[in-house]
Amino acid sequence: MHLNMVTDAEVRHLPVPAKLFAYADAYLAAAITFSQKMTLDAGLCTWPNGAVALMLAAHSVELFLKGAILQKNPSANVWARGHNIESLASDFRAEFAQIPIEWDIPFGGTDMHLGTDFPDWLPDSEIETIKSQTPHPSIRYRYPVDKGGTERRGAEGFEPHSFLSLLLGLKTDFDRIQSLILRL
Repeated sequence: MHLNMVTDAEVRHLPVPAKLFAYADAYLAAAITFSQKMTLDAGLCTWPNGAVALMLAAHSVELFLKGAILQKNPSANVWARGHNIESLASDFRAEFAQIPIEWDIPFGGTDMHLGTDFPDWLPDSEIETIKSQTPHPSIRYRYPVDKGGTERRGAEGFEPHSFLSLLLGLKTDFDRIQSLILRL
């Protein structure tokens, strides 16, 4: 058997934005591969596997946003945003406001990190409480319970065929946007 050792030497010399883009691509490729497997094998189509695919995809978006922002503005403090894709998406739009980059950023809308629209009858104070207690998607899908071991409220779902379509579109967006950014 021939073993093929891979090391960090292939990315060690790269600037931070390029490393972030490489990792974003790798997380996205893993989400695509896993989602493809779930579309082909119903036995793999479980909530834990779906949650992993969601986490991989969300983390790829987070890393891509950080890489893009740092590519444009190396002094930007993307690290202060943590895993907050909504805030990173806002920073991305601000950094590239002068350049028309069309991108419907997954996991980056006002309520996207919760994956829900709130009913009109729900008081704003309760919505804010729910938002403040719900982790962002880049970390949300890592554990089946919160940090205290408590079950999360509500129901969640995953459908691999439609998610795979979203992921393939995201790959196209990554390639298009990265190409544009690198030409600036």
